[in-house]
Amino acid sequence: MSTLTIPRIELPCQSTENDADLWFADQPSLLEEAKTLCRECPLQSACLEAALEREEPWGVWGGEILDRGVIIAKKRPRGRPPKRAADAR
Repeated sequence: MSTLTIPRIELPCQSTENDADLWFADQPSLLEEAKTLCRECPLQSACLEAALEREEPWGVWGGEILDRGVIIAKKRPRGRPPKRAADAR
C-alpha cells in the first residue's frame, strides 16, 4: 500500500511570515500590502468568490477590500477627511 503525498500550497494569508491582522488592518497602506500579497495566491479568485457569497463584513479577500460584503476600491483612513481650499468659502 502506497501513501499519497499531497503538496502543500503556500497561501500568503496563512504564511507564518505575514501577520494575520494585515488582512483586517485599519490603515489603508497595510490593506494595499495585503492586496499585493493576494495577487500571488493560487486561490485568489476562489477566495474572492466565496467571500462575496458569504458577504464578508470587512477585510481583504481574494485581492480586494470588502466593506459590508461589497468590494471597495480603496479604504479611507480613520477620521475626518481634510478640508479642501474650495470648501473654505
